[in-house]
Amino acid sequence: MKRLYYIVFVTALLCSCENELANKAVTQDEKITSFIESKYAETPVIFNKGVNRIVLEEGDSTIFALPGDRVNFSYVGYTFTGSLGDTFARGDADVVLGEGSLIDGLEYGIEGMCPGEKSYIIFSCKYGYNKSVAGIGRDQALVFEVFMNDINRE
Repeated sequence: MKRLYYIVFVTALLCSCENELANKAVTQDEKITSFIESKYAETPVIFNKGVNRIVLEEGDSTIFALPGDRVNFSYVGYTFTGSLGDTFARGDADVVLGEGSLIDGLEYGIEGMCPGEKSYIIFSCKYGYNKSVAGIGRDQALVFEVFMNDINRE
Protein backbone atom coordinates (compact mmCIF):
# COMPACT_ATOMS: atom_id res chain seq x y z
CA MET A 1 0.00 0.00 0.00
CA LYS A 2 2.85 2.41 0.79
CA ARG A 3 4.25 1.72 -2.65
CA LEU A 4 0.95 2.77 -4.27
CA TYR A 5 0.93 6.04 -2.29
CA TYR A 6 4.52 6.68 -3.34
CA ILE A 7 3.68 6.10 -7.03
CA VAL A 8 0.66 8.44 -6.83
CA PHE A 9 2.77 11.10 -5.06
CA VAL A 10 5.59 10.94 -7.63
CA THR A 11 3.11 11.03 -10.53
CA ALA A 12 1.36 14.08 -9.05
CA LEU A 13 4.71 15.79 -8.51
CA LEU A 14 5.78 15.16 -12.10
CA CYS A 15 2.45 16.43 -13.45
CA SER A 16 2.69 19.62 -11.40
CA CYS A 17 6.23 20.21 -12.72
CA GLU A 18 5.04 19.78 -16.31
CA ASN A 19 2.11 22.17 -15.71
CA GLU A 20 4.49 24.72 -14.20
CA LEU A 21 6.80 24.38 -17.22
CA ALA A 22 3.85 24.78 -19.62
CA ASN A 23 2.71 27.93 -17.79
CA LYS A 24 6.25 29.31 -17.90
CA ALA A 25 6.41 28.64 -21.67
CA VAL A 26 3.22 30.68 -22.21
CA THR A 27 4.68 33.61 -20.26
CA GLN A 28 7.94 33.33 -22.20
CA ASP A 29 6.08 33.26 -25.53
CA GLU A 30 4.34 36.50 -24.53
CA LYS A 31 7.70 38.12 -23.69
CA ILE A 32 9.17 36.88 -26.98
CA THR A 33 6.26 38.34 -28.96
CA SER A 34 6.60 41.67 -27.14
CA PHE A 35 10.37 41.73 -27.74
CA ILE A 36 9.95 41.05 -31.46
CA GLU A 37 7.17 43.64 -31.86
CA SER A 38 9.17 46.34 -30.06
CA LYS A 39 12.61 45.74 -31.60
CA TYR A 40 12.02 44.02 -34.94
CA ALA A 41 8.68 45.28 -36.26
CA GLU A 42 10.23 46.13 -39.66
CA THR A 43 12.35 42.97 -39.90
CA PRO A 44 11.26 39.71 -41.56
CA VAL A 45 10.18 37.21 -38.90
CA ILE A 46 9.47 33.58 -39.78
CA PHE A 47 7.39 31.50 -37.37
CA ASN A 48 7.78 27.72 -37.61
CA LYS A 49 6.26 25.21 -35.17
CA GLY A 50 6.37 27.66 -32.23
CA VAL A 51 9.84 29.04 -32.97
CA ASN A 52 10.63 32.55 -34.24
CA ARG A 53 13.41 33.34 -36.71
CA ILE A 54 14.29 37.02 -37.04
CA VAL A 55 16.18 37.50 -40.30
CA LEU A 56 19.01 39.97 -39.67
CA GLU A 57 20.79 39.45 -43.01
CA GLU A 58 19.28 37.63 -45.96
CA GLY A 59 21.28 34.91 -47.67
CA ASP A 60 21.39 33.20 -51.05
CA SER A 61 17.76 32.22 -51.55
CA THR A 62 18.42 29.54 -54.17
CA ILE A 63 18.51 26.78 -51.54
CA PHE A 64 16.66 26.47 -48.22
CA ALA A 65 17.54 24.11 -45.36
CA LEU A 66 15.14 21.15 -45.14
CA PRO A 67 15.04 18.02 -42.97
CA GLY A 68 17.63 15.60 -44.34
CA ASP A 69 20.03 18.36 -45.42
CA ARG A 70 23.50 18.62 -43.92
CA VAL A 71 23.82 22.15 -42.53
CA ASN A 72 26.97 23.89 -41.40
CA PHE A 73 26.46 26.94 -39.20
CA SER A 74 28.10 29.16 -36.60
CA TYR A 75 26.17 30.18 -33.50
CA VAL A 76 26.13 32.12 -30.26
CA GLY A 77 23.61 31.07 -27.61
CA TYR A 78 22.02 33.55 -25.20
CA THR A 79 19.53 33.26 -22.39
CA PHE A 80 16.33 35.27 -22.89
CA THR A 81 14.52 37.17 -20.14
CA GLY A 82 12.64 39.72 -22.22
CA SER A 83 15.86 40.78 -23.95
CA LEU A 84 19.15 39.15 -24.88
CA GLY A 85 20.76 37.84 -21.74
CA ASP A 86 24.05 36.16 -20.99
CA THR A 87 26.05 34.24 -23.58
CA PHE A 88 26.21 30.56 -22.66
CA ALA A 89 27.51 28.89 -25.82
CA ARG A 90 29.45 29.68 -28.96
CA GLY A 91 30.68 27.49 -31.77
CA ASP A 92 30.20 25.82 -35.12
CA ALA A 93 28.04 22.85 -35.98
CA ASP A 94 27.76 20.48 -38.91
CA VAL A 95 24.64 18.31 -38.58
CA VAL A 96 21.88 16.68 -40.58
CA LEU A 97 18.53 18.35 -39.90
CA GLY A 98 15.90 15.97 -38.58
CA GLU A 99 18.28 13.45 -37.00
CA GLY A 100 17.68 14.78 -33.48
CA SER A 101 21.17 16.14 -32.84
CA LEU A 102 19.80 19.65 -32.17
CA ILE A 103 17.29 20.87 -29.62
CA ASP A 104 13.85 21.42 -31.16
CA GLY A 105 14.13 25.22 -31.12
CA LEU A 106 17.26 25.19 -33.27
CA GLU A 107 15.91 22.43 -35.50
CA TYR A 108 12.70 24.34 -36.29
CA GLY A 109 14.47 27.70 -36.53
CA ILE A 110 17.16 26.55 -38.95
CA GLU A 111 14.59 24.93 -41.23
CA GLY A 112 14.19 27.32 -44.17
CA MET A 113 17.43 29.24 -43.67
CA CYS A 114 19.68 29.99 -46.67
CA PRO A 115 23.49 29.99 -46.97
CA GLY A 116 24.78 33.41 -45.92
CA GLU A 117 21.70 34.15 -43.80
CA LYS A 118 22.19 35.55 -40.31
CA SER A 119 19.23 35.26 -37.94
CA TYR A 120 18.16 35.23 -34.33
CA ILE A 121 16.29 32.05 -33.46
CA ILE A 122 14.25 32.64 -30.33
CA PHE A 123 12.01 30.23 -28.44
CA SER A 124 10.47 29.36 -25.09
CA CYS A 125 11.54 26.55 -22.78
CA LYS A 126 9.05 24.28 -24.56
CA TYR A 127 11.59 23.91 -27.40
CA GLY A 128 14.80 24.05 -25.36
CA TYR A 129 16.77 21.58 -23.29
CA ASN A 130 14.95 18.69 -21.60
CA LYS A 131 17.36 18.88 -18.66
CA SER A 132 19.83 21.40 -17.32
CA VAL A 133 22.83 21.78 -19.63
CA ALA A 134 25.89 23.98 -19.09
CA GLY A 135 24.10 25.89 -16.32
CA ILE A 136 21.00 26.48 -18.46
CA GLY A 137 17.83 25.14 -16.86
CA ARG A 138 15.14 23.31 -18.78
CA ASP A 139 12.81 26.22 -17.96
CA GLN A 140 14.92 28.83 -19.79
CA ALA A 141 13.88 30.67 -22.96
CA LEU A 142 16.77 30.88 -25.41
CA VAL A 143 18.07 32.93 -28.34
CA PHE A 144 20.60 31.67 -30.85
CA GLU A 145 22.32 34.00 -33.27
CA VAL A 146 22.95 31.74 -36.25
CA PHE A 147 24.99 32.29 -39.41
CA MET A 148 24.30 29.63 -42.04
CA ASN A 149 27.60 28.76 -43.69
CA ASP A 150 26.50 25.99 -46.04
CA ILE A 151 23.70 23.58 -46.91
CA ASN A 152 24.26 20.24 -48.64
CA ARG A 153 21.53 17.91 -49.89
CA GLU A 154 22.36 14.34 -48.99
